[in-house]
Amino acid sequence: MRTEETAARPARKVPSRSGTRRSRLTSRRQQRSGHYGRFLAFAALGSFVPGSGLLAAGRRRSGLFFLTLFLLGVAALAAVYLLVPKERLLAVAFDQRDLTIVAGVLAAVGIVWLLIAVVSHRALEPAGLSAGKRLGGAFVVIIATSLVLTPVAAGVQRAFVQRDLIESVAAPENSISNTTPETVEEVDPWADKPRVNVLLLGGDGGPNREGIRPDSQILASIDTQNGDMVLFSLPRNLQHTPFPEDSPLHAFYPDGFDDDEENMINAVYGTVPAAYPEVFEGVAYPGADANKWVVEGALGVDVDYFVMLNLEGFEQMVDALGGITIDVKEDIPIGGGSSPISGYIRAGENQRLDGYHALWFARSREGSDDYHRMERQRCVIGAIIEEADPITVFRRYQELAEATKDIVATDIPAGLLPAFVELALKVKDASVTSLPFTNQVIEPENPDYDLMHSLVAEALLPPAEPTSIPTATASASPRQASPTATPTPTPSPTIEPDEAADVTAVC
Repeated sequence: MRTEETAARPARKVPSRSGTRRSRLTSRRQQRSGHYGRFLAFAALGSFVPGSGLLAAGRRRSGLFFLTLFLLGVAALAAVYLLVPKERLLAVAFDQRDLTIVAGVLAAVGIVWLLIAVVSHRALEPAGLSAGKRLGGAFVVIIATSLVLTPVAAGVQRAFVQRDLIESVAAPENSISNTTPETVEEVDPWADKPRVNVLLLGGDGGPNREGIRPDSQILASIDTQNGDMVLFSLPRNLQHTPFPEDSPLHAFYPDGFDDDEENMINAVYGTVPAAYPEVFEGVAYPGADANKWVVEGALGVDVDYFVMLNLEGFEQMVDALGGITIDVKEDIPIGGGSSPISGYIRAGENQRLDGYHALWFARSREGSDDYHRMERQRCVIGAIIEEADPITVFRRYQELAEATKDIVATDIPAGLLPAFVELALKVKDASVTSLPFTNQVIEPENPDYDLMHSLVAEALLPPAEPTSIPTATASASPRQASPTATPTPTPSPTIEPDEAADVTAVC
């Protein structure tokens, strides 16, 4: 019976040994592949989000610590961005101490971030990986970490470049000046100062010129509360300019600047310090000090600081900005005078000028006079103000920093640069008016300085006050007019909003 039953049962299939082995190998490969893919994913995540890789590796305490630290850091950055005024954030870029702190913090964050990524990678890596897979894991971590560390390293590098720029441009530490304000509180420098007056000089120093003659002289008087700015342009051929009575140079030039054959204002920068070096002993910028004093005498207001822009390097700055846009009213020759005319900047709206053409637009005299040139220079200043938006400055930062170091000098102390940056942002959104002292307003060969003082004081009156020519001092500390001058019947010019402040300046 048993034999028959046994014979009647169907034969049981015994799996072959080779089939079982293949299944097991496939299952193990799939399991290892899954482990490897999970390892790569978490290794990459741990490189982007510190602590997440350690959590995935089972190291909960250290993982939670670094993840919490990371989230708190992100929250702090978001709070700073949302709550701190943008002008204050930008001012940090002009504070040497803050820049050093920022560079140190970024470097520390980068090092810690890299260490966490490496530790997470090692903790997640499965045992028994082949050399090729270990190399692949390391490659993923390197790529992921570099996406974070590259901008961090760039931030550190820019912080040091910016600190070097400030050191190169700002007034040297402990430098001596006869004309800068003596006591200024860096925490709130404008607390008791309704206006700050900055003399903008355009120097023509170059390889074929001896010394510097600032042919472009513009005083920017800025309301420290709202950023409204008035530009006073002086012609280079202004003659017999008086020095203020409280200036030591008044004793040498009691009847105004007249040094043998030199009597035009653009000669003061080089001539006066050479003639009377004892007045400028130890002074960092003697030519600028002399020029500030003579502008004070011409306009009747105190000049606080100066900024010199060497026109030979001006085109570098414009090129670093990517050019400027200007409405050109008439063809402007390129060349002239002692050099042949090689071309023209053609008239037309929305002309995009590179540095070379912007320089000739600002300084060309052929076929025009100094007064048209003054107007064009004001237009260029306005176009640069509009072009230098934060995004453009950020994108072209390296080029701007290098250009600025070579062409800009100032007696503004480094500690005041953050306050000036905040003020510059106000200026960008405020009104800009101008009063050019052309030959329609004064006679440069025989100017009425009493009249000039009165016009300046009128231009600086707040809008709500009467616009009649005042006899008292204005808020920008105008000096008393010299009693020896006799006003002429020259009519007061109309002070209008300066179109140089538009994105496209009409020139």
